[in-house]
Amino acid sequence: MSQNKGRPSALWRRSAPSLYHHISSFKPKFITRMDDVERLHKTITFRSEIIPDKERGLLTTSLLYSQGSDIYEIDCNLPLGSFYKDGKKGKGERIENKKFPDSKDGDAFSEVENKKLSAKWVYSGETVAKMSYLDDSEDSTIIAMSKNGSLAWFRDGIKVPIHIVQEMMGPSTSFAAMHSHVRPDDLAVSDFGLSENLETLVKSQANGSEEDSILKIVDNSGKPGDILRTIHVPGTTVTHTVRFFDNHLFGSCSDDNTIRFWDVRTSAKPVFSLTEPQNGRLTAFDTSQITNELFVTGSSTGVIKLWDVRAVEFATTDLTYRQNGEDPIQNELVSLYHSGGDSVVDVQFSQTSSSEFFTVGNTGNVYHWDMEYFFSKNDDDNEESTNVPVKKTTTSTVPAPEELQGQCLKFFHSGNNNRSTAKFGKKNTVAWHPIIDDLVCTVDDSTLVSVYKPFTLRDFDAFDE
Repeated sequence: MSQNKGRPSALWRRSAPSLYHHISSFKPKFITRMDDVERLHKTITFRSEIIPDKERGLLTTSLLYSQGSDIYEIDCNLPLGSFYKDGKKGKGERIENKKFPDSKDGDAFSEVENKKLSAKWVYSGETVAKMSYLDDSEDSTIIAMSKNGSLAWFRDGIKVPIHIVQEMMGPSTSFAAMHSHVRPDDLAVSDFGLSENLETLVKSQANGSEEDSILKIVDNSGKPGDILRTIHVPGTTVTHTVRFFDNHLFGSCSDDNTIRFWDVRTSAKPVFSLTEPQNGRLTAFDTSQITNELFVTGSSTGVIKLWDVRAVEFATTDLTYRQNGEDPIQNELVSLYHSGGDSVVDVQFSQTSSSEFFTVGNTGNVYHWDMEYFFSKNDDDNEESTNVPVKKTTTSTVPAPEELQGQCLKFFHSGNNNRSTAKFGKKNTVAWHPIIDDLVCTVDDSTLVSVYKPFTLRDFDAFDE
């Protein structure tokens, strides 16, 4: 879709913008014949390397795409003029006034769309449910997790795993029965998170017939794959999400609607916790790697909440308002929502912005949020702008919910209309680029792979200047 440089109407400003700087889609072809390919589980993420070519007017990066047990690398050639910027991201951003050779929108996959792809890596006998690219690791290139909670480390040039943490789950085990009959299909039963320095990994999985789920702290530096410690999470069947805040503090979100906060250096008990009984099931959770303090939760009713971990911890430890044994008062910074109560199946913070994240609905729709407006309304004049404001006891400075929704919903991507009717949005089928601002990739059940970059109000301001 070409760029629309006209000034949007007031109505357009209040609704969710959906113009694109760039969007490209294609269906990959494969050397290996695959029957009923739409039923194979798929995930997607980016590698971080980028190669600018000013003579050709292209910016090259690559996607990592998994399908069943196979993982593919797909090159993506983006129009350099849509991504080449000068100056810092944010208000007043200037698009550099340079002329590059023309490259057509929609042609990012033109060099691979007619080629049959062969798997770069294979996790034999497993179904890949999540991938994480290891930017600075000298030992491995990516980590892949299978549906049953097994982990595999892969390296460029070697097709099979170089390290494995194997978890057994056969058709007759109680783990398999629980996965099939207890947990909904759209909620993963296992997950993993990496510390900021990539030295520690924490994985979650169910624990068979036991009345808890378990967390395993895994080495990812000296001896990748070595289990350092196992933590039991009582009263839970599944811990579906694990995320680090920094090198030591991490959070785990379980099916008892509780997020527990742990320190990898301390005993096997959470240092504090957040219970969220409202708005249905907690289905998604992510942390900001830029601020190390913000996190976002999503629920089955489409409610999204932004939190400050410092305020949650303080509310847990402060006994001022808990003289009679009351539960701690843990308030979110702000609450948003999906239209029509669309269940939140995934949420991811931007890796290049401290105020942006996207949420994925069960419909497959992707909602882009920018909280800069909210932060600007709540910043203390005596604090640096990089500090995250903690919600005050009065709400006079907090805009009305409708105003927040309109100002913070930065972009809306409608997904793909050819998704199957049985299953819609899934975890790990949408991802940010770790280097390129606002670049997103998606994959759906039909194998349609897309990359897009929103055209937002900030871009209109840049053109005006």
